[in-house]
Amino acid sequence: MNFADILAKAKYMTLHQKEIRTELKALYQKWPDIKRYLKTLGCTSANAEDIFQESLIIFCRRKEEKDFTLTTSSFHYIKSTCKLLWYNEARKHQKFPQSELSQEIQEQEDEWFWKEQKIRSIETAIEQLGKQCRELLQLFYGMGWNMTDIAGKLGFRNDKVAKTQKYRCLQKAKDGILNVQASESPVINPENPFL
Repeated sequence: MNFADILAKAKYMTLHQKEIRTELKALYQKWPDIKRYLKTLGCTSANAEDIFQESLIIFCRRKEEKDFTLTTSSFHYIKSTCKLLWYNEARKHQKFPQSELSQEIQEQEDEWFWKEQKIRSIETAIEQLGKQCRELLQLFYGMGWNMTDIAGKLGFRNDKVAKTQKYRCLQKAKDGILNVQASESPVINPENPFL
């Protein structure tokens, strides 16, 4: 190799390195997009940074290979590399098969949804009760008062009248819950349609 060849190679390396630096700067500007993309795949922020850095190293190494031809934009190349690196990382640490895990999550979401629907129906039905019914139920169920004390507080003749009124209030509340559930959503919990 003569001096002219060495000079040409050095000039090529300098131009090539400048090109890579320019591409890396552009890719670092796209980092928020890649991070957001990796998060949609279930990757944490810390893992996303590591994966992004690793994909940049792979990109630089590939660019230095003589027979490497980039057939897509460098952004899409990095994005695809990140995706593959994340899938490999996730597969290494995966303890349960994906279908079992997603089914378990779905069951938890369904259970949570039905509980929230039930609580919302109860709250709405109680708000629709009269003031005296709300207070009676709150004193008995919420505060744990006995019927004699409730009768004295609310001005009933005796504890039997308070007990009868509590029963009527409960019936109103149950009917209210059924009405609220019927009006809010035609969807019925298949496990317990009366909730």
